[in-house]
Amino acid sequence: MRTLVISDTHLDSAFDTKKFNFLKKIIKKADRVIINGDFWEGYKITFDTFVNSPWKKLFPLLKEKKAIYLYGNHDKESYVDKRVNLFSVKQAKRYRFTSGKNTFFLEHGDRLAPLWDKFFRRMPSFILIPLDNLERFLVQIFGRAFLRFFYGRFNKKIKEKIEDYIGKNEFFIFGHIPVQEIDRKNHFINGGFIKYGIGQYLFIEEGRVTLKEEWYGRPLFKADNR
Repeated sequence: MRTLVISDTHLDSAFDTKKFNFLKKIIKKADRVIINGDFWEGYKITFDTFVNSPWKKLFPLLKEKKAIYLYGNHDKESYVDKRVNLFSVKQAKRYRFTSGKNTFFLEHGDRLAPLWDKFFRRMPSFILIPLDNLERFLVQIFGRAFLRFFYGRFNKKIKEKIEDYIGKNEFFIFGHIPVQEIDRKNHFINGGFIKYGIGQYLFIEEGRVTLKEEWYGRPLFKADNR
């Protein structure tokens, strides 16, 4: 079975055709999908707005792939209702499964590495939108280098917190921090994010993990700035 893990798509009322086509393409390649939190942007829109938006065109495909939906900090369990069943067959805060000889534990990551939004039940739009626009601009210019510089330390923080709980053939998979990484020595995997024109995700097949990345949107400059 080929399992696709995605996280941090932050889908909102601004429908992005390129992003939609990218998501549709990678979901079709999988036998099963795990959404590891922050699927939709609960700080900007309501769940009702989301399930009635053009993004709902993804729902039948996700349901076909028996999607597992894990809650994140931007799409908390308290934000949703029973309509989560439109796009997923199971919902949880954490999930565990075995593939090949390896066991994988998944959760979004905000519990172990809270960011600045931990001070708010729901981040106010007048704070979130300017910060989001600034981050988008910096990512388009500096690519992954900016993300590693600004967020890289949070991956390290999660590694430190899980090191006493990990077994020989076990791996933790997180999202939340927009720095894709696989650290086999520390049994740590960050699947990355799908936002700002960058599409990061991973496949798991027979216990093997493959990280993927591609631009689904055009960066400001033609040079490879990732």
